[in-house]
Amino acid sequence: KARCPDIARASARAFTRAYPSRAMAPVAISARIPTPRASRVDPTIPGRSSRASLLRGPPRTVEEHSLFQRARHPRVSSTRAVTEPSRSSIDDEVDRLASKRDDAQAALRDAQDAYAEACARRDGRVSSQSEDEADILFNASPYVDVRCEYGYIQSNAGLYIDISKTRPPGVPRNALELATENFARELEAMKASFRGDDDVPGNGEPVILANRDVSPEERELMSELRDRLNTLTLSNDAIWERERARPEVPAPWIIKAPYLVLCYFLDSVFPEDRPIQRFWFLETVARMPYFSYNTMLTMYELFGWWRRSSELRRVHFAEEWNEYHHLLIHESLGGDTKWRDRFLGFHSALLYYGVLNALWLISPALAYNFSELIEAHAVDTYAQFAEQNKEALRELPAPRIARRYYEEGDLYLFDEFQTARPRSSRRVQVRTLYDTFCAIRDDEAEHVATMAECQMEDSMMADVRKVDVATGLVLAFIAANFWIDRLAATAGLDTLEIGGVDVGETLSEDGILVQILRFLPFL
Repeated sequence: KARCPDIARASARAFTRAYPSRAMAPVAISARIPTPRASRVDPTIPGRSSRASLLRGPPRTVEEHSLFQRARHPRVSSTRAVTEPSRSSIDDEVDRLASKRDDAQAALRDAQDAYAEACARRDGRVSSQSEDEADILFNASPYVDVRCEYGYIQSNAGLYIDISKTRPPGVPRNALELATENFARELEAMKASFRGDDDVPGNGEPVILANRDVSPEERELMSELRDRLNTLTLSNDAIWERERARPEVPAPWIIKAPYLVLCYFLDSVFPEDRPIQRFWFLETVARMPYFSYNTMLTMYELFGWWRRSSELRRVHFAEEWNEYHHLLIHESLGGDTKWRDRFLGFHSALLYYGVLNALWLISPALAYNFSELIEAHAVDTYAQFAEQNKEALRELPAPRIARRYYEEGDLYLFDEFQTARPRSSRRVQVRTLYDTFCAIRDDEAEHVATMAECQMEDSMMADVRKVDVATGLVLAFIAANFWIDRLAATAGLDTLEIGGVDVGETLSEDGILVQILRFLPFL
């Protein structure tokens, strides 16, 4: 304890050598540090030094404690004294790294484009002489710089590509307000449709989405372009010929029957002179499977039933994003101007969504199989349309949304849904409507391949005849149960016995036939 003043003086001398400009008199330090009392020494800990006793003294002020710690640890104090970089130098470093990042991203895009071009040459997908001649003709066309914007829904709801970082989209208004406004518009369009008036807003009136600075000559060209779109046709018989010529998609009859009903419904509702309206309806419905699959996968994960396919949600979202842009393209071409088409499309999409959710609960493989059939039919439809209207489509410009989706921005989602090919091996250049419909056709082919891969691990879909047999047994059981109930009711009997066997009990939920049917994987 008698050495405490000596220790304080030694510490002060060390502080003076380290910081001569900020040194204090040793006597001031020793005067401010009281000598610990003997009662504070812990007798139970042998060998405790007087230095430890000093640290257990009464608390000092903040300034005294900081000064004493610097004297004890001169290296730490010198490290803390290093001047931090200025704000401007940090900003310069961030800007330099951001520029370096942008250069790397540009180099990556160039490398991906070169890789995609090499893959196209390897697969034989190169520009032919006729395509080069078509580009020359398109450059001489008066519609090269004409905007293809005729969507009725886009005129009311807007388009996301018109929103920039400096003009954020914000959030939608409450559902009641939006629904009321939309109902008022659709009500007037419905009345016009029932009257047969096809020249009112929302029911056939031409929509031209142009800026106010568009000249009268440009507006006239947009009107002429819209009239040329109305001359396009699509042969339903040729579509069926294409479907019969290609390899058939294996599907059980429980899936193929509603598929055929849907196809014949499209042929009857949309005649051959309304292909754009048919495509708009088809893409409105085609979005629903992927939304349904993500809904069911999320529900399975939430309940803890299945989480091994979580990555599929990312693939399905990319597929839905792709179909959404197909829909926006057809909206830009004026496929949604009739009230009847919108009514059928929206309500069919909701019904389709509910049916697919129920089908997924029965068998996810069957739901994927149905989507594979629909996407394969879409490939045939777009291929026939592009071939049938090839000359006309090569003279018409691609919509703005098509160029934005296929050529600009981050193509991560574009690569994500193409699971059957190497990543970044496909890049699309769209200038004309022919390029656009060929790109959509190829997108649908990628969806077919993805839906087929989703069924590979299901043993039941390896042989669809098993599903047909199981379906036949279920239908026979239902028919037999119904026939026996009707026969017993006609005879005035509570039960029907054959050979001493109660048929009703045999066909009940606890009967032997039901127990046998439960062993079938389809059930």
